[in-house]
Amino acid sequence: MNLQTSPNTSYSMRAMPDSCQFQLLDVDLLQDPGTRRIVHLYSMVARCLRCETVFKAVEGQGLVSMSAIRVLRCPTGCGQQSLKGATLRSWQPAPEATA
Repeated sequence: MNLQTSPNTSYSMRAMPDSCQFQLLDVDLLQDPGTRRIVHLYSMVARCLRCETVFKAVEGQGLVSMSAIRVLRCPTGCGQQSLKGATLRSWQPAPEATA
């Protein structure tokens, strides 16, 4: 008889509702040039619009990748936001301010 139980991952793999919003300042990713599909997301630099913290998120540290979305989490713990691949593919850096 096998008494081992498999861990229930259904709770940990579900994204919580968005509780915060972020301004993306930089996105470092590898895209397929033909389809624009994201092959790998290396990192994102973001500003939390709730606490104004600017941070760099990488997988496992402020960034969690799931099958259809990426979840960005503020390092201060004030919230998180889910981002669809289309949002990341269409992201453009803000134009430089001219003095």
